[in-house]
Formats: sequence, structure tokens, C-alpha cells
Amino acid sequence: MFEKTSDLIFKKIYGAGRRKPDPDVLRKLMFLNPFTDAGETYRIFCTKRIRMVLICLLAGIIIFIMMKMSLLGASDIPEDGFEREEWDGSRQNVELYAITEEGKIEVDIALQPRLLAEAELDSYSEEFLNNAGILICGENPDLMNVSSDLYLAEKYDGYPFTFSWRSSDPGLISAYGGRVDTSFGEKDVLLTVKYSYGDYTGESDIPVHIIKPDISGYAALVGKITEVLKDSEQEGRNEKTWFLPGDVDGEKIVWEMRTEDNSGMILGLFLLVSILIYAAAGRDLTSQIEKRRDSIRRSYPKILRQISLYTGAGMTVKGAFMKMAADTERSGNAEPVYEEIRASCYEMNQGIGESEVYERFGRRIGLGEYIKLAGLLSQNLKRGNPDFITRLKTEADLAMKERILDARKTGEKAQTKLLAPMMMMLAVVMVMIMIPAFTGMNI
Repeated sequence: MFEKTSDLIFKKIYGAGRRKPDPDVLRKLMFLNPFTDAGETYRIFCTKRIRMVLICLLAGIIIFIMMKMSLLGASDIPEDGFEREEWDGSRQNVELYAITEEGKIEVDIALQPRLLAEAELDSYSEEFLNNAGILICGENPDLMNVSSDLYLAEKYDGYPFTFSWRSSDPGLISAYGGRVDTSFGEKDVLLTVKYSYGDYTGESDIPVHIIKPDISGYAALVGKITEVLKDSEQEGRNEKTWFLPGDVDGEKIVWEMRTEDNSGMILGLFLLVSILIYAAAGRDLTSQIEKRRDSIRRSYPKILRQISLYTGAGMTVKGAFMKMAADTERSGNAEPVYEEIRASCYEMNQGIGESEVYERFGRRIGLGEYIKLAGLLSQNLKRGNPDFITRLKTEADLAMKERILDARKTGEKAQTKLLAPMMMMLAVVMVMIMIPAFTGMNI
């Protein structure tokens, strides 16, 4: 499927002369594959690149659709209400959107576990254990400047136990949950905490000063909705199912579950990966070109010696090329330079002039050494040169010396790159030696 689609896209882009092939890419492909048809090689390269992009995009779209489908219905409020956990369960954090005329408002409500009835609590009274810490302030700076709910905690740990609170004015501070009513302005309230463990009981008084917060507009609406939710949740603690209120102060509220939708980010990520894959294909092609050129450059001294050897034995330059091409085909030598020589022999067999073949040989490789060699071969063919073989041998000696220098430079670069890992290993060895030494000396 992907092959046919990529072929179709290629034809839509490049078919009927709509767009010319990229000359730089075409030149690189022909450098890597000198014996193949240029148009066909370019088509294979482009369709392969298009196919990789299509696969990546399809994977991104599939994941995008799956994430969208998984979110379908996730924002609907359950028709049969919210099921509470049993007394030994955990509280449920319900994240909601309150849809009003002001827009969507984010609100959170903690749906507490179901409280046991008095008869149920009596059955656990003999096994009761209470151990709690006091963390009251909540989001308030201190207890003398209280403008938001306090945190009055109670826990269950395998058995029902309680950490009980008593308020001197329950209308201002609720003894259960620490709900604070700031509508009456600045007030002082005395909280009494009672705790027990077996036969031991204790009681402490904590003074609290309530101040009126400065809120209005949107913040007031958020606070009112949150307050109504908490009141509704508290009133239904003995019920198994909790239902959301339908209005706040007479204003109808539409509720919606808050969900996190990352599907757009995932699709964007796959689009980015597709672009990177397309760009990487071009970079890989350039890397292959460089490797091929390095291989051809390393083969230069050997080619010079072979040509000088064959011509010194009485062969023509054309015969030397044919001999090298035949030996390569017979032995299966895969060095890139011999592929270029075979390509030159093919051109000569097709009737192209020998001098032009040598010049095309140098231009096709594109390296200065081979361009110089092509000029030397062409000049010898046109004008003749009695010192031709001597010049080839001299050139081969110079090329070998340059090859040795390049090898030394490469070795020096490798040593430099290995210096950092060696220093890290030395540091590790020093630590391994010094730690036992200092430990033995009690330092």
C-alpha cells in the first residue's frame, strides 16, 4: 500500500515535467550508483523517502485518533452519581468544569469515603486506635490571619478511628473538615481538639482569628461554587452516591469532567519526526558520498601504480583501464574507484572518445587528484609524452607520502578524542585508590 501511494505521490510531483529532479541529489545518487539509470535511481530514492514519511504520519494519525476516542464520554457526568469509597477506602479527587455564563470554571472537590453509622462505629470501638498530627493552617499564613478553610484531619488505618474537633462557633469554623465562613468579618474562634489512645485521652484549645478575604468578581464566583460543592458533599456523607448540585444561588450550572487532551501534542510530535526523517535521508546521502570519496581518495596511489605498471609493460592507457575493469569484475572487488573505471570502460565501448572519457572520469569523481590524473591521461593521448610513465611513478610516490601524512593526522585526532575518556578513567582509579587509603588512616 505504501509503495503504491509513494509512487503515486512521486508521479504527481515529478510526472509530466511538473517539477525537475534536484540536481544536487541526482549528482550524489549517480556518484554512489554510476551503473544505474539516473531517473530510476532518483525515483527509488524519492519514493523511499516519501514512504518513510507516510509511515510516520500514519502512525501519528492513528495514535491521535485513538487518544481522541479514549476521551469520548470521559467528560460526561455519571447519570447514577459518583460512587463513594467504603470507610476503609481513599477519598476521590473529582476534577470538574462548572459551565456558567462566565465560561468554564475549574473546580476540584474531594469526595470522601462513606462514614460508618453509629451502630457500625460501636462494633469497632474496642479496637479503636487514634494517632494523629495537627496540621491546621492549610493555605493561611498563620492562625491569627485565617481567611480560607483549615485542615482538620481524621484518619482510618485498618480500623475506624477519629481525630475529633470541636468549635466554639460551628457557624464560623466547621468542626469537621475545617470549613471557614468569612462572611461575618473578623471573628475569634476557639478550637478544641480531643484525642485518645486506649485509656489515655487529651484535649487542647487553639485560638483562631478569622479575617475577611478581599475577593470579588471571578474569584468570588469560584469560591461560591467551591463552597456549594463542599456543602453538597458534606450533606451527603451518609449516602452511597453523591450527585452534583444543579444550580448555585439560582444560576444553573452545567458540569463537565476535566480531562487532559494531549492528542494534538502527539500529532505535532509525529509531524516533527516526519520532517526530521525527511531531512535525515538527505544527510545520510551526503554521509555516503563522503565515505565513497574517502575510499576513492585512499585508492589513488594504488591506481597510479597499476596504470604505470601496465603502461610500462607495453599496454595503452585504454588497455590498462580495460585490464583493471576485467580484474575487478572477476575478483569481485567492491572498491568504489574500480566502479568508476568500469563506468569509463563502458563509455569507451559505447563509442565515446577516449580523451573525453578520461575527462569525464575526473569530473565525475570530483577530487583534485583524479582531475589532475585525467588531465595527464588526456594530454598523453593527444600530444604524447615520453616521460609519461616516469611522471605517473613520481605522482604515485607523492600520493603515497600524502596518504601516510593523512594517516598520521587521523591517528592524532583519534588520540585527542580518547584523551577525555582516559582522564575520566584515571579519575575513577584515583578515587578507588584514595578512598580506602583515607579510610584506613581514619581521615
